Amino acid sequence: MKDFFGQTLKVKNSTFTLAEAEVYHALNSFHAHQEMELIYVKSGEGTFSIDNTSRRISSDTMILIGANTPHMFKFETNRYYDYAMKHGKTPIPLQLLTLHFDPNKLGNDFLLLPENKILVQLMAVAKNGMTVHENIKSEIIDHLTQLENCPNYSQLPILLQLLNKIGESNELANTQNEESKKPFKKIDETRLTMIYLYTMDNFYKEIKLKDIANIVHMVPNAFCHYFRSRTGRSYFDFLIEIRIENACKLLREGNDSVTSICNDSGFSNLSNFNRYFKLQTGKSPVNYRQSHRK
Repeated sequence: MKDFFGQTLKVKNSTFTLAEAEVYHALNSFHAHQEMELIYVKSGEGTFSIDNTSRRISSDTMILIGANTPHMFKFETNRYYDYAMKHGKTPIPLQLLTLHFDPNKLGNDFLLLPENKILVQLMAVAKNGMTVHENIKSEIIDHLTQLENCPNYSQLPILLQLLNKIGESNELANTQNEESKKPFKKIDETRLTMIYLYTMDNFYKEIKLKDIANIVHMVPNAFCHYFRSRTGRSYFDFLIEIRIENACKLLREGNDSVTSICNDSGFSNLSNFNRYFKLQTGKSPVNYRQSHRK
């Protein structure tokens, strides 16, 4: 792995990398690498984007990402009481623990052994990104701690135990969108980074199709076709998802009215907000808040 900005390497002279840092190794950009990545957000807030999905993440989140899978983390450095006006600035500390491991180093013969069926399935499912279940998170953290302190000959068995534990605890079903998507190229990573960052920074206000298309120097029709061909969905669906994710965060953490949260999340119409919110979460905004307060 390259560009470990200010990271403290916790394991040296090994086939994998375990590092702790206060900054993510790829700053706000889509990227891919041949290593699988397990990232534990000890503290921090932001947005995780992979394939055709973007979602809010916060402290105590653990995510596994497959090899050669384009993904992006946009971590927030500050929280605002009034997001639109950037009032009430409060720093948000970020602390990450990341594990990178190249499964190709195991060799095809080893991976084809019947004992590695769960591991191979996990490698495939992780290409869509997967959140580690709460009920095994502490056990995975224990394995990461063991990797820091154990002798070299014990590292690989512990790493395999860690991955198999994640595989056992998750339903290993490939949920990837079946709609055909073109493979990512370097230019796609650059373009999608620009699209995603602009959207995440401006979702709370009106975004016209011509404005977002101009970001990547395209006309609206070409932009719509391009975005769908690379992500498997429309830009409008992506924008709605970002807005609803923000609304969920505000409902969980604050006491503002539903009308206020509707406006702060980029919706100009309360009935549309309620409709899209229920489509994405299965609940009304009021019921969503009540369920989390319980």
